[in-house]
Amino acid sequence: HQMLVPDDKLRQIILAIDPTIRKYVFTASVRHHAARCLQALGIDDLFDGIIDVKDCNFETKHSVSSFHIAMNKASVTNVEECIFLDDSLTNILAASQVGWRSVLVGTTGRDCGKKVTSEHAEAEIERIHDIEKILPEIFMHKY
Repeated sequence: HQMLVPDDKLRQIILAIDPTIRKYVFTASVRHHAARCLQALGIDDLFDGIIDVKDCNFETKHSVSSFHIAMNKASVTNVEECIFLDDSLTNILAASQVGWRSVLVGTTGRDCGKKVTSEHAEAEIERIHDIEKILPEIFMHKY
């Protein structure tokens, strides 16, 4: 989080999303670390909550059960209401197995540096800032 700086463009993108859509951060980290990162980015006030690894009984997002726990924590019963954005192919697979809409963010592997793709993702984008291109239906207005 010490290397993160406020991202005004990301803030505007999130603010342009339909305000009736609840937004959660689902992290494999602990809540306080995620909160510090969100604060450093200047977007900590834009989410309804953080669902962390402790909430998921220390199961990672590689585990289908963590997605069920996340839905319970967010009081969601319909998997079709869930859109998952992540940079991990394994996490995208787990989300798709539960029935969540999944978007791969980052098409260069963070560990291998090679091009990555996922047959389980509904869409793939290079950066989170490209979200409107693939999910225009969730936006109220252009940012």
